[in-house]
Amino acid sequence: MIRNIANSLWVAEDNKFSVSGLQVGSRMTIIRLYNGGLLIHSPMPLSKTIKDAIASIGTPKFIIAPNTMHHMFVKQCHDEYPDAELYLAPELRKKRHDLFFARDLADELIYPWNEDIKQHAVKGIPRLGEFVFLHSSSKTLILTDLAFYITSEKPLLTRFFFRLNGTYNKFGPSRIFKNFILKDKFQFKKSVDYILEWDFERIIISHGKIVEKDGGEVFKRAFSSLLKT
Repeated sequence: MIRNIANSLWVAEDNKFSVSGLQVGSRMTIIRLYNGGLLIHSPMPLSKTIKDAIASIGTPKFIIAPNTMHHMFVKQCHDEYPDAELYLAPELRKKRHDLFFARDLADELIYPWNEDIKQHAVKGIPRLGEFVFLHSSSKTLILTDLAFYITSEKPLLTRFFFRLNGTYNKFGPSRIFKNFILKDKFQFKKSVDYILEWDFERIIISHGKIVEKDGGEVFKRAFSSLLKT
């Protein structure tokens, strides 16, 4: 399913998507840039319905693999849209040697989408290597695996797992993130502080409920709590 959630901003969702038996769902974000081209963030499987919906919106120009975990469907997406430029979180190259033709994401470079979108390489999490994005005009922060927000519509096993992991019925980083992903709290805090300088109300994540309002405060509360522990 694909739905419009703000001007020039859409999400495609697969609520049944599972990882290791857990029905976490999956979400792909699509942004129409000022020049009419589309940026696809974190590709998911492209059904005919999704491809038809994308065609009705515009032409994909950029495809983003934003961290080391969200890469399963990047090649399929690029094969479908071979004229689009593919950009990777640099740490992903260790896993995907076949994507040698892709370009790297980096904070210090200028990208064709900079007029519409800000980006930041989150520090202190080398295993995940995630980049976050801000769609300025809709005040939307786009995350991938920095946070989850699993709610009651998920199956019992998924709810139980994320209750243990600390992100059932609330937005935030998981205990797995805290104990295994986060390696340098000092550097990570720099990124949290940087992101909090952005103006955003909505937070899109790849797995779980979208935060529709008070995003800045929700983000601050979730990650400030993590950094205090």
